[in-house]
Amino acid sequence: MTDMTDSSRSNPGALAALSDGLADAVSAIAPALVAVKGHRRFTYSGLHWQPGVIVTADYGLGRSSQLALTLPDGNVVEVEVSGRDRALDLAVLRIERTDLPLPAISDGAALRVGQLVLAVGQSWEYGVSASLGLVGNLGGPWQTSQGRAIDRLIRPDLDLYPNLLGGPLVDTAGRVLGLNLSGPRNRVVTLPASTLDRIVATLLEHGSLKRGYLGVGLQPVALPKTLDLPGDTGLLVISLDASGPAEQAGLLIGDILLAVGGQPVQNLAAVYGHLEASSIGQAVQLHLLRGGQPVDLTVTLGEQPQGGSR
Repeated sequence: MTDMTDSSRSNPGALAALSDGLADAVSAIAPALVAVKGHRRFTYSGLHWQPGVIVTADYGLGRSSQLALTLPDGNVVEVEVSGRDRALDLAVLRIERTDLPLPAISDGAALRVGQLVLAVGQSWEYGVSASLGLVGNLGGPWQTSQGRAIDRLIRPDLDLYPNLLGGPLVDTAGRVLGLNLSGPRNRVVTLPASTLDRIVATLLEHGSLKRGYLGVGLQPVALPKTLDLPGDTGLLVISLDASGPAEQAGLLIGDILLAVGGQPVQNLAAVYGHLEASSIGQAVQLHLLRGGQPVDLTVTLGEQPQGGSR
């Protein structure tokens, strides 16, 4: 087996070329980065995604609607949040400057597990920062824990320092693969460029992403085998939003939800699948257990308020 140290000593030019290539990738994306100062004590990053449009992480905003940005040329500007989605941890900002460089974008089609990638950001205090890592996992479309549809799983294995939050994940050519956000258990989640393209216009136009609204808190529970039901898990109703669609339809705390629209639901993701924007105003049938007896109710789905439950 060839020792990596011996290999690098025998070909020092290859290591220098790799090092220079990574530095060039950072330099390529740096002119499109901004530093964001929001509600949190630390500063984080944003990316000039479209002319006059910055994308960044919602996490650092808190309840703030106004932010200070440090632009690549060092100018500081005050901006207002134009749209945000806490379930995705994404916020979009408009700035008057449309002359900032735009990044090169990659669809990631050639991306492979194990390839080198960089998380890059703009620090308020120190300028451009970067963290080197690998593509840890790749996969197909998936849903967040709150039901947001993501076009593709890209999970980098790298250290996401606070100032890198909201900045891009780039390949070794400096092309943007997506935006780095904080996922469950503080793991890095990269929102792919295709997902950003799909939702930024909606956030700019409406300020939020529309979702269907049931107004119910649910918790998976094991079903008694004596009831001879098709599945072994249901969803226990543990809370109801006052005057929400579920309460108005007659759901009660303690009911167990078994199916929505005739389709069994054994986890929260299955319920979220019925709450797309197109479902708002639609009537759906809920199949329940109440005191061990089957009950069918019809509920008209509303539009989810910001910060509301499903």
